[in-house]
Amino acid sequence: MVISAALEGLYRPVQPELNEVHATVSSLWTDALRLVHGPDLPPPDMVGKMLRPALCLLSAGALGADDLGRFVGLASAFEMLHLAALTHDDVIDSADLRRGVTSLNVLWDDHSAVLGGDYLVARATALLTPYDSCALIANVVESVQQMAEGELRSLGRNADAFTQEDCVHLAKQKTASLFASTCTGPTFLMNGAHREALQQYGLGFGIAFQLVDDILDLSRTEAELGKPSCSDIVEGKITLPILFMREALSADELARLDAMTGLAITDADRKWIAAALERTGARERTEAVAQRYVNSARAALGSMSPSPCRESMSKLLDFVLVRGS
Repeated sequence: MVISAALEGLYRPVQPELNEVHATVSSLWTDALRLVHGPDLPPPDMVGKMLRPALCLLSAGALGADDLGRFVGLASAFEMLHLAALTHDDVIDSADLRRGVTSLNVLWDDHSAVLGGDYLVARATALLTPYDSCALIANVVESVQQMAEGELRSLGRNADAFTQEDCVHLAKQKTASLFASTCTGPTFLMNGAHREALQQYGLGFGIAFQLVDDILDLSRTEAELGKPSCSDIVEGKITLPILFMREALSADELARLDAMTGLAITDADRKWIAAALERTGARERTEAVAQRYVNSARAALGSMSPSPCRESMSKLLDFVLVRGS
């Protein structure tokens, strides 16, 4: 499993179990690919941060679980749901690259990619059933519902109709809801203690993560991101940094920005967007909002006893703000 040096140290308390998660997810991902490409397809390299399964395992450890191996299936399910969401997102966004490799909608086609995402959801659900907890499954399903609702409500909305609260709420639904479910998942298999604290941690973590992701979309290249850059501009989406940019741009600049919707972004346009992000103060304002949610998430951990797992969860909040992809 390949992860960054920064994350490797933070994952150390749960590394053996996280390796098992990686093997499980890689096997299920290979199953999906082989349905189309045949049984002789070699296992693909799995590249990703593994944040969701790591947070699931770290949450269990912070709660005092003495056997983290019990949570490998649960952590794997959350990563599978994340992969399914990415697969569906790539179809919606017409993206051709994900995590530095060809996305499923290009490798196959949109129809097959949607079915592939559905298949991953089914396999993730199957991983949850051995825990025999309706409450756990209901919690997970609620997060999937929130993710879908967030995307559906944002489709076709006029840019002028978005507010800062709308942008943050969208980040909460499309990203933070699954992080919250990930962190609270172990509480349904233990005594339920600290569920609210982990819920608030996951929401704060996820909102900050998405806001930083929105900044990176406008400021980094495709090579740095491992996926298309400025995709939110091309798709006509309104994220918080785009909202802040629009508030400060002149009428002519707004016209230039709007004219990029639905078109391939040139290098000149990409540089102009990155510069506008800085000179309008949109990056600084968005980072300040993200910092507030990081602070909220860190405060939520205060109710839990000190431990290596809790310490890693706290330090992961710092990673959210400084990550480069």
